[in-house]
Amino acid sequence: MEEDPMASIHAFRLAPALLALLAAAGSAHAAEAGSFFEALQRYQDDDVKGCADTLGAMYHKGERFPDGGELLLVECTAAAGDHAAAMAYVVALLGQDRLPLDDLLHKDRPGLNALRAEPAWPQMLARAEAMQKQRAAQMDEPLRKELLDREARDQAAQHAAIAAGGGEAFKSTLPVAKANAEWLKTVIAEKGWPTRSKVGRDGAKAAWLLVQHADQDPGFQAQVLPLIEHAAKADEADRADVALLTDRVLVAQGKPQRYGSQFVQGDDGAMQLRPTEDMPGLDARRSAMGLPSLAEYKAILAESYGKPVN
Repeated sequence: MEEDPMASIHAFRLAPALLALLAAAGSAHAAEAGSFFEALQRYQDDDVKGCADTLGAMYHKGERFPDGGELLLVECTAAAGDHAAAMAYVVALLGQDRLPLDDLLHKDRPGLNALRAEPAWPQMLARAEAMQKQRAAQMDEPLRKELLDREARDQAAQHAAIAAGGGEAFKSTLPVAKANAEWLKTVIAEKGWPTRSKVGRDGAKAAWLLVQHADQDPGFQAQVLPLIEHAAKADEADRADVALLTDRVLVAQGKPQRYGSQFVQGDDGAMQLRPTEDMPGLDARRSAMGLPSLAEYKAILAESYGKPVN
Protein backbone atom coordinates (compact mmCIF):
# COMPACT_ATOMS: atom_id res chain seq x y z
CA MET A 1 0.00 0.00 0.00
CA GLU A 2 1.54 3.29 -1.07
CA GLU A 3 0.87 6.96 -0.79
CA ASP A 4 -2.32 7.88 -2.60
CA PRO A 5 -1.09 9.44 -5.85
CA MET A 6 -4.51 10.55 -6.93
CA ALA A 7 -5.38 12.71 -3.96
CA SER A 8 -6.01 16.08 -5.53
CA ILE A 9 -4.11 19.12 -4.46
CA HIS A 10 -6.90 21.32 -5.67
CA ALA A 11 -9.60 19.61 -3.59
CA PHE A 12 -9.10 22.18 -0.79
CA ARG A 13 -11.30 20.06 1.48
CA LEU A 14 -10.23 17.94 4.41
CA ALA A 15 -6.77 18.10 5.87
CA PRO A 16 -6.00 14.50 4.80
CA ALA A 17 -6.71 15.35 1.18
CA LEU A 18 -4.52 18.42 1.43
CA LEU A 19 -1.74 16.44 3.01
CA ALA A 20 -2.10 13.67 0.50
CA LEU A 21 -1.64 16.08 -2.34
CA LEU A 22 1.88 16.60 -1.01
CA ALA A 23 2.36 12.88 -1.31
CA ALA A 24 1.83 13.33 -5.02
CA ALA A 25 3.77 16.53 -5.37
CA GLY A 26 7.08 17.30 -7.01
CA SER A 27 9.42 19.81 -5.40
CA ALA A 28 12.85 21.15 -6.20
CA HIS A 29 14.05 21.99 -2.70
CA ALA A 30 13.60 20.43 0.71
CA ALA A 31 12.07 23.55 2.21
CA GLU A 32 9.35 23.85 -0.39
CA ALA A 33 7.17 20.99 0.83
CA GLY A 34 7.16 22.48 4.33
CA SER A 35 6.31 25.96 3.07
CA PHE A 36 3.45 24.65 0.99
CA PHE A 37 2.19 22.53 3.87
CA GLU A 38 2.18 25.61 6.09
CA ALA A 39 0.04 27.42 3.51
CA LEU A 40 -2.38 24.50 3.38
CA GLN A 41 -2.71 24.53 7.14
CA ARG A 42 -3.39 28.28 7.10
CA TYR A 43 -6.08 27.82 4.49
CA GLN A 44 -7.71 25.16 6.63
CA ASP A 45 -7.56 27.57 9.57
CA ASP A 46 -9.31 30.25 7.46
CA ASP A 47 -6.15 32.36 7.40
CA VAL A 48 -6.43 33.04 3.69
CA LYS A 49 -4.10 36.04 3.79
CA GLY A 50 -1.40 33.98 5.48
CA CYS A 51 -1.90 31.29 2.86
CA ALA A 52 -1.70 33.85 0.05
CA ASP A 53 1.42 35.49 1.50
CA THR A 54 3.22 32.16 1.91
CA LEU A 55 2.38 30.89 -1.56
CA GLY A 56 2.97 34.30 -3.13
CA ALA A 57 6.47 34.38 -1.67
CA MET A 58 7.14 30.90 -3.06
CA TYR A 59 5.86 31.92 -6.47
CA HIS A 60 7.93 35.09 -6.70
CA LYS A 61 11.08 33.24 -5.60
CA GLY A 62 10.53 30.81 -8.45
CA GLU A 63 10.01 27.81 -6.20
CA ARG A 64 8.18 24.82 -7.59
CA PHE A 65 4.71 23.98 -6.37
CA PRO A 66 3.28 20.50 -6.03
CA ASP A 67 1.55 19.46 -9.22
CA GLY A 68 -1.66 21.49 -9.43
CA GLY A 69 -0.79 23.45 -6.30
CA GLU A 70 -0.85 26.80 -8.01
CA LEU A 71 -4.65 26.70 -7.91
CA LEU A 72 -4.42 27.14 -4.14
CA LEU A 73 -2.33 30.27 -4.73
CA VAL A 74 -5.14 31.69 -6.86
CA GLU A 75 -7.82 30.64 -4.37
CA CYS A 76 -6.09 32.12 -1.32
CA THR A 77 -5.15 35.34 -3.11
CA ALA A 78 -8.70 35.87 -4.34
CA ALA A 79 -10.23 34.89 -1.00
CA ALA A 80 -7.94 37.43 0.68
CA GLY A 81 -9.51 40.13 -1.51
CA ASP A 82 -6.70 40.81 -3.99
CA HIS A 83 -8.60 39.92 -7.14
CA ALA A 84 -6.22 41.80 -9.44
CA ALA A 85 -3.24 39.77 -8.23
CA ALA A 86 -5.25 36.54 -8.42
CA MET A 87 -6.25 37.30 -12.00
CA ALA A 88 -2.63 38.06 -12.88
CA TYR A 89 -1.62 34.69 -11.45
CA VAL A 90 -4.30 33.00 -13.53
CA VAL A 91 -3.09 34.57 -16.78
CA ALA A 92 0.57 33.75 -16.09
CA LEU A 93 -0.03 30.21 -14.86
CA LEU A 94 -2.41 29.25 -17.63
CA GLY A 95 0.24 30.28 -20.12
CA GLN A 96 2.60 27.80 -18.47
CA ASP A 97 0.02 24.98 -18.26
CA ARG A 98 0.24 25.09 -14.47
CA LEU A 99 -3.46 25.42 -13.63
CA PRO A 100 -6.15 22.73 -13.92
CA LEU A 101 -8.62 24.60 -16.11
CA ASP A 102 -11.68 22.52 -15.20
CA ASP A 103 -11.19 23.22 -11.50
CA LEU A 104 -10.49 26.88 -12.19
CA LEU A 105 -13.82 27.10 -14.01
CA HIS A 106 -16.00 24.93 -11.80
CA LYS A 107 -14.51 24.32 -8.34
CA ASP A 108 -16.84 25.73 -5.69
CA ARG A 109 -14.53 27.71 -3.42
CA PRO A 110 -14.93 31.23 -1.97
CA GLY A 111 -11.98 32.82 -3.72
CA LEU A 112 -12.59 31.17 -7.07
CA ASN A 113 -16.29 32.02 -6.93
CA ALA A 114 -15.48 35.67 -6.26
CA LEU A 115 -12.99 35.72 -9.11
CA ARG A 116 -15.56 34.39 -11.56
CA ALA A 117 -17.84 37.31 -10.68
CA GLU A 118 -15.23 39.85 -11.80
CA PRO A 119 -16.08 41.84 -14.98
CA ALA A 120 -12.73 40.80 -16.48
CA TRP A 121 -13.49 37.08 -16.07
CA PRO A 122 -15.15 36.45 -19.49
CA GLN A 123 -12.18 37.95 -21.31
CA MET A 124 -9.75 35.91 -19.22
CA LEU A 125 -11.84 32.79 -19.83
CA ALA A 126 -11.72 33.27 -23.58
CA ARG A 127 -7.96 33.67 -23.39
CA ALA A 128 -7.63 30.54 -21.24
CA GLU A 129 -9.70 28.45 -23.62
CA ALA A 130 -7.62 29.65 -26.56
CA MET A 131 -4.44 28.64 -24.72
CA GLN A 132 -5.90 25.25 -23.93
CA LYS A 133 -6.82 24.64 -27.57
CA GLN A 134 -3.32 25.63 -28.66
CA ARG A 135 -1.74 23.19 -26.20
CA ALA A 136 -4.17 20.44 -27.16
CA ALA A 137 -3.21 20.87 -30.80
CA GLN A 138 0.40 20.10 -29.86
CA MET A 139 -0.49 17.03 -27.78
CA ASP A 140 -1.40 13.47 -28.58
CA GLU A 141 -5.00 13.95 -27.49
CA PRO A 142 -6.20 10.41 -28.29
CA LEU A 143 -3.38 9.00 -26.15
CA ARG A 144 -4.16 11.42 -23.34
CA LYS A 145 -7.83 10.42 -23.39
CA GLU A 146 -6.99 6.72 -23.30
CA LEU A 147 -4.61 7.26 -20.40
CA LEU A 148 -7.27 9.12 -18.44
CA ASP A 149 -9.88 6.46 -19.21
CA ARG A 150 -7.54 3.72 -18.01
CA GLU A 151 -6.66 5.73 -14.94
CA ALA A 152 -10.37 5.98 -14.13
CA ARG A 153 -10.77 2.21 -14.41
CA ASP A 154 -7.72 1.69 -12.23
CA GLN A 155 -9.05 4.02 -9.56
CA ALA A 156 -12.50 2.42 -9.60
CA ALA A 157 -10.89 -0.95 -8.95
CA GLN A 158 -8.59 0.44 -6.25
CA HIS A 159 -11.41 2.23 -4.43
CA ALA A 160 -13.59 -0.89 -4.54
CA ALA A 161 -10.77 -2.89 -2.97
CA ILE A 162 -10.28 -0.30 -0.24
CA ALA A 163 -14.02 -0.28 0.46
CA ALA A 164 -13.86 -4.07 0.78
CA GLY A 165 -11.25 -3.77 3.53
CA GLY A 166 -8.00 -3.79 1.58
CA GLY A 167 -5.54 -6.63 2.08
CA GLU A 168 -6.64 -9.62 0.03
CA ALA A 169 -9.29 -7.48 -1.66
CA PHE A 170 -6.56 -5.82 -3.72
CA LYS A 171 -6.21 -9.05 -5.69
CA SER A 172 -9.41 -8.05 -7.46
CA THR A 173 -7.54 -5.14 -9.06
CA LEU A 174 -5.12 -7.46 -10.88
CA PRO A 175 -7.04 -7.86 -14.18
CA VAL A 176 -7.31 -4.10 -14.65
CA ALA A 177 -3.68 -3.50 -13.66
CA LYS A 178 -2.44 -6.22 -16.00
CA ALA A 179 -4.46 -4.97 -18.97
CA ASN A 180 -3.26 -1.41 -18.39
CA ALA A 181 0.37 -2.46 -18.13
CA GLU A 182 0.29 -4.53 -21.31
CA TRP A 183 -1.29 -1.66 -23.20
CA LEU A 184 1.22 0.86 -21.85
CA LYS A 185 4.13 -1.34 -22.89
CA THR A 186 3.05 -1.03 -26.50
CA VAL A 187 2.65 2.73 -26.15
CA ILE A 188 6.17 3.13 -24.75
CA ALA A 189 7.63 0.90 -27.45
CA GLU A 190 5.96 2.94 -30.20
CA LYS A 191 6.02 6.48 -28.81
CA GLY A 192 8.31 6.59 -25.79
CA TRP A 193 7.30 7.66 -22.29
CA PRO A 194 4.14 9.83 -22.17
CA THR A 195 5.52 13.15 -20.95
CA ARG A 196 3.66 16.28 -19.95
CA SER A 197 4.43 17.83 -23.32
CA LYS A 198 2.91 14.84 -25.11
CA VAL A 199 -0.19 14.18 -23.02
CA GLY A 200 -0.49 17.01 -20.50
CA ARG A 201 0.09 16.92 -16.77
CA ASP A 202 -2.95 14.77 -16.12
CA GLY A 203 -2.04 12.31 -18.85
CA ALA A 204 1.54 12.00 -17.63
CA LYS A 205 0.32 11.42 -14.08
CA ALA A 206 -2.08 8.75 -15.34
CA ALA A 207 0.73 6.96 -17.18
CA TRP A 208 2.81 6.88 -14.01
CA LEU A 209 -0.13 5.53 -12.01
CA LEU A 210 -0.60 2.62 -14.40
CA VAL A 211 3.04 1.67 -13.88
CA GLN A 212 2.86 2.20 -10.13
CA HIS A 213 0.01 -0.29 -9.86
CA ALA A 214 1.61 -2.90 -12.15
CA ASP A 215 2.90 -4.94 -9.22
CA GLN A 216 2.29 -8.14 -11.16
CA ASP A 217 5.11 -7.08 -13.49
CA PRO A 218 8.01 -5.73 -11.38
CA GLY A 219 10.33 -6.01 -14.36
CA PHE A 220 8.20 -3.50 -16.23
CA GLN A 221 8.23 -1.14 -13.25
CA ALA A 222 12.03 -1.34 -13.08
CA GLN A 223 12.27 -0.74 -16.83
CA VAL A 224 10.12 2.40 -16.63
CA LEU A 225 11.84 3.94 -13.59
CA PRO A 226 14.79 5.46 -15.52
CA LEU A 227 12.35 6.84 -18.09
CA ILE A 228 10.43 8.71 -15.38
CA GLU A 229 13.68 9.81 -13.73
CA HIS A 230 14.79 11.33 -17.03
CA ALA A 231 11.41 12.99 -17.53
CA ALA A 232 11.44 14.48 -14.02
CA LYS A 233 14.82 16.08 -14.64
CA ALA A 234 13.28 17.89 -17.60
CA ASP A 235 10.17 18.88 -15.60
CA GLU A 236 8.16 16.41 -17.68
CA ALA A 237 7.14 14.36 -14.62
CA ASP A 238 6.87 14.83 -10.86
CA ARG A 239 9.80 14.07 -8.60
CA ALA A 240 7.38 12.43 -6.20
CA ASP A 241 6.47 9.98 -8.96
CA VAL A 242 10.12 9.00 -9.08
CA ALA A 243 10.21 8.52 -5.30
CA LEU A 244 7.10 6.35 -5.15
CA LEU A 245 8.10 4.15 -8.07
CA THR A 246 11.63 3.83 -6.67
CA ASP A 247 10.19 2.39 -3.47
CA ARG A 248 7.95 0.04 -5.43
CA VAL A 249 10.90 -1.29 -7.41
CA LEU A 250 13.15 -1.67 -4.37
CA VAL A 251 10.51 -3.55 -2.39
CA ALA A 252 9.90 -5.90 -5.33
CA GLN A 253 13.65 -6.60 -5.39
CA GLY A 254 13.62 -7.51 -1.71
CA LYS A 255 15.51 -4.36 -0.72
CA PRO A 256 14.68 -1.67 1.86
CA GLN A 257 12.68 1.18 0.39
CA ARG A 258 14.19 4.67 0.22
CA TYR A 259 11.31 7.10 0.76
CA GLY A 260 9.02 5.26 3.18
CA SER A 261 5.98 5.16 0.91
CA GLN A 262 5.23 1.45 1.15
CA PHE A 263 3.16 0.00 3.99
CA VAL A 264 1.80 -3.48 4.57
CA GLN A 265 -1.31 -4.48 6.49
CA GLY A 266 -0.61 -6.90 9.32
CA ASP A 267 -2.77 -9.72 10.62
CA ASP A 268 -4.14 -7.39 13.27
CA GLY A 269 -5.32 -4.95 10.60
CA ALA A 270 -2.74 -2.30 11.50
CA MET A 271 -0.56 -0.85 8.76
CA GLN A 272 3.18 -1.25 9.15
CA LEU A 273 5.97 0.60 7.38
CA ARG A 274 8.00 -1.77 5.23
CA PRO A 275 11.76 -1.91 5.89
CA THR A 276 13.31 1.45 5.00
CA GLU A 277 16.92 2.48 4.60
CA ASP A 278 18.54 5.17 6.77
CA MET A 279 15.54 6.01 8.95
CA PRO A 280 17.24 9.07 10.56
CA GLY A 281 17.52 10.70 7.14
CA LEU A 282 14.09 9.62 5.88
CA ASP A 283 12.18 12.87 6.37
CA ALA A 284 14.93 14.87 4.66
CA ARG A 285 14.75 12.56 1.64
CA ARG A 286 10.97 12.77 1.59
CA SER A 287 10.97 16.55 1.77
CA ALA A 288 13.51 16.78 -1.04
CA MET A 289 11.05 14.89 -3.25
CA GLY A 290 8.07 17.00 -2.21
CA LEU A 291 6.60 14.46 0.20
CA PRO A 292 5.24 15.26 3.68
CA SER A 293 7.01 13.91 6.75
CA LEU A 294 6.46 10.28 7.70
CA ALA A 295 4.48 11.29 10.78
CA GLU A 296 2.20 13.47 8.68
CA TYR A 297 1.66 10.71 6.20
CA LYS A 298 0.89 8.15 8.88
CA ALA A 299 -1.84 10.48 10.12
CA ILE A 300 -3.22 10.65 6.58
CA LEU A 301 -3.27 6.87 6.29
CA ALA A 302 -4.95 6.42 9.65
CA GLU A 303 -7.77 8.79 8.77
CA SER A 304 -8.12 7.80 5.13
CA TYR A 305 -8.23 4.04 5.72
CA GLY A 306 -9.68 4.00 9.22
CA LYS A 307 -6.92 1.69 10.42
CA PRO A 308 -4.15 2.08 13.01
CA VAL A 309 -0.77 2.91 11.51
CA ASN A 310 2.40 1.95 13.33
